[in-house]
Amino acid sequence: MGRARTGLQILDSWLGGGFEKPSTILFFSDHPTERRLFAEQFVTTGLKEGERCLYVDFYRAPALARRDLRKFGPFPEDRLVFVDGTSSQLLIPSSERYIVHSLDTFDEIMDTIEGAVRDAKPERIVIDSMEFLADRFSSEGLFERWRKLSEVTKSTGSVVCYMFLNWLYGQKEVRRMDESNDYTVEFQSKVRTGILEHYMRIRDHRPGKRATNWIPLTFREVVGLSVYFPRILVTGPPDAGKSTVVQKLCQSAMSVDQLGTTVAFDYGNVHVSGLEAEIFGTPGQERFEFIFQIFARQVNGVLLVVDSTREEDLPRAKQILKIVGSDVPLVILANKVDLGGAMGPERIRESLSLAPTVPVVPTVATEGKGLLEGLTLLAEQLVGAR
Repeated sequence: MGRARTGLQILDSWLGGGFEKPSTILFFSDHPTERRLFAEQFVTTGLKEGERCLYVDFYRAPALARRDLRKFGPFPEDRLVFVDGTSSQLLIPSSERYIVHSLDTFDEIMDTIEGAVRDAKPERIVIDSMEFLADRFSSEGLFERWRKLSEVTKSTGSVVCYMFLNWLYGQKEVRRMDESNDYTVEFQSKVRTGILEHYMRIRDHRPGKRATNWIPLTFREVVGLSVYFPRILVTGPPDAGKSTVVQKLCQSAMSVDQLGTTVAFDYGNVHVSGLEAEIFGTPGQERFEFIFQIFARQVNGVLLVVDSTREEDLPRAKQILKIVGSDVPLVILANKVDLGGAMGPERIRESLSLAPTVPVVPTVATEGKGLLEGLTLLAEQLVGAR
């Protein structure tokens, strides 16, 4: 049946190409979060790939929902079908084919949704949101019709996303929801250093599967959601090529240097294939170690650049690794491998006493070779794909 991609390449890779078809997904949070953005991206990704999608909305009129979906860029709107659960609440007419005319009878609501699924046979479905129904009807009735709806969606080969903001249920009910779905995508938002940050993680409930780490997200109109790492540190011994790494990775970069040597920091932003990161490069001289220690606080991950032609620099690289600590995701960029006498990855690994799981990536920073591979491997560690 194939896979339903999320539109975020690194997540789709972790999922083996996307969410399996058919499947059921719980979009869960305990507090208001940006879970709807992920659901909207999931739908628009399918629409752009030519799939038919069904959106059940109890909170927004279809015209407003369509406007919000356009923030992710143009899509074939004739492939998008709505179950309008809002117009009857507002006592306004609706031109949608599928309408919930009364919110007083739970079975009538669910019959309308099931009828739309059987008729339209969508490849992706979003129910926005199940807490609207949980707030009005008994939990046992909700779980029974929820189970039946999942059977209907699987019979049509659909991937269905149930959005649920929990303000009513205890651990027993939440566990029951978890166990009745193939995947759970959890969302949380928190304020860190005065900035509101958004995170998600995916748990695959199928036998032998696992969960991602908590993954930071950001959103830009038209571009959509990106996996976002606000602090990736590029460091290493002097003259290893750190500034060049930052400049080649980033769409735009700035550097503070004196006589061609970085004396403060390099900075740039990279945005590629659903991955966005803020990149900070630090000077490698020991006299600037205080700058390195400032930037090393609360980093997401480290790209350690070493000159593969200078074995005498490796003790300094080892010192830097000691300051970074063993808990920070790490990738070694073995730079200048195009020059004579360059050390191979295994020799560098042995000299730095690296764990077998730490990637050592051969690079030629001046040509950009190997840099994106190194950043992607670091991102996979951060996500939990490695």
